[in-house]
Amino acid sequence: MLHWSLIVSALGVIVGILGAYCGWSLFPNMIHKKVEQSVVIQDGSEQYKRFVKLPQPLSFKVYIFNVTNPEMIQHGAIPIVEEIGPYVYKQYRQKKVKHFSRDGSKISYVQNVHFDFDEDASAPYTQNDRIVALNMHMNSVLQIGENDPGLALLLVHLNANLKAVFNDPRSMFVHTSVREYLFDGVRFCINPQGIAKAICNQIKESGSKTIREQSDGSLAFSFFGHKNGSGHDVYEVHTGKGDPMKVLEIQKLDDSHNLHVWLNGSNEGEASVCNQINGTDASSYPPFRQRGDSMYIFSADICRSVELFYQSDIQYQGIPGFRYSIGENFINDIGPEHDNECFCVDKLANVIKRKNGCLYAGALDLTTCLDAPVILTLPHMLGASNEYRKMIRGLKPDAKKHQTFVDVQSLTGTPLRGGKRVQFNMFLKSINRIVITENLTTVLMPALWVEEGIQLNGEMVKFFKQRLINKLKTLHIVHWAGLCGGMGVAVLGLIYYVFQRGRPEKVFVK
Repeated sequence: MLHWSLIVSALGVIVGILGAYCGWSLFPNMIHKKVEQSVVIQDGSEQYKRFVKLPQPLSFKVYIFNVTNPEMIQHGAIPIVEEIGPYVYKQYRQKKVKHFSRDGSKISYVQNVHFDFDEDASAPYTQNDRIVALNMHMNSVLQIGENDPGLALLLVHLNANLKAVFNDPRSMFVHTSVREYLFDGVRFCINPQGIAKAICNQIKESGSKTIREQSDGSLAFSFFGHKNGSGHDVYEVHTGKGDPMKVLEIQKLDDSHNLHVWLNGSNEGEASVCNQINGTDASSYPPFRQRGDSMYIFSADICRSVELFYQSDIQYQGIPGFRYSIGENFINDIGPEHDNECFCVDKLANVIKRKNGCLYAGALDLTTCLDAPVILTLPHMLGASNEYRKMIRGLKPDAKKHQTFVDVQSLTGTPLRGGKRVQFNMFLKSINRIVITENLTTVLMPALWVEEGIQLNGEMVKFFKQRLINKLKTLHIVHWAGLCGGMGVAVLGLIYYVFQRGRPEKVFVK
């Protein structure tokens, strides 16, 4: 019996060592290789199919700032706004692949986007809701004319033809529907004559993405109509072949490694930090995330890369992951003192800005990005300088509701839940030679904010658990069962051996 107890104990030690080896070496290496294989984009693979067409639509939520005192604002009052929404749309993304590189490490594509209004998620709001909102297209035309010396003469004629061009506006605000404001378009330049027609032709030729010509020759402004349909930007991203940590990272946009939007440094040909393209498009992220690291996303809507920082561990419906969010340096730390004065395009005259031309903290001028004098902030001007927030009534900034974040499955880089949240604003101010603006107080006027994100649905959660989480749990159980069970058997065998050796031998007398 003593002999067998030692054998059992030795076997227990072997099983325990095997459990330790499997749990801390064999299984992790197997998982690592399996994940590497699964994330690489290869023609015909499951990852390729998910890459071409996202397995579920993204959520696109729009919150509009309805203006409650438009007549008073025309006489110099501070604007009062009321948030309405969300108006929820399902955003479907599908990529039209152009080609793979010769070595298979790059793939080029054009992305098509389609929006469907989600009535159930939006209720009680509907697209037919009437709103009073900032007249973005008229304000944009007026400010572009003011900021371009070559268009100074245009303003003289524009003031006299404002009625014919912009449908007899009585204020800087438009009464319209949500459907028109966001996608279908608010019409203007309806059957203009004479100089008004010439002005409308100049607006049309400006090439603004938000203004489209209608079948009857009129023009229509919409915030997102240009995003609904076939894309034109050609992306080249890494497939992960040879380096899975680079999967889906954008390599080129329209055959260029950098943007040509922001200011560049003094060194000729050297792209500034503002023009660098870093990260993925936020539909997925590189695998093998580590606590304390950061990662980048690139947003073509705002023409810049954004760094996301690790915040905490999370659980989403039983799936473990990490939460990332933007840092305070996103649009708060901009200027020469932060080595990113390239964002200070200084395109707007007579607005609330610093002496060096940079906007105050929490605001970014997107004029060179959107070809329109649009200002980016976080929703409800969260974290923005008091110079902007004090001039608006009705803002209710809340970090939990208005901060950008994403929850990522740390092993695969799959987004579990998140929201990219930004607000679009425009300065409202008096413009020389334009009578309708003569009594306006200069303010940064909010128009709307959007949340573009994802929340893994039940079907995808089930799929993800079956393909990964449940297998990881099984391997975890095998690891600890082997380690603890083996060592337990070894200890019991040794205890039995020591106990038996300590017992006195029985003497049998015949």
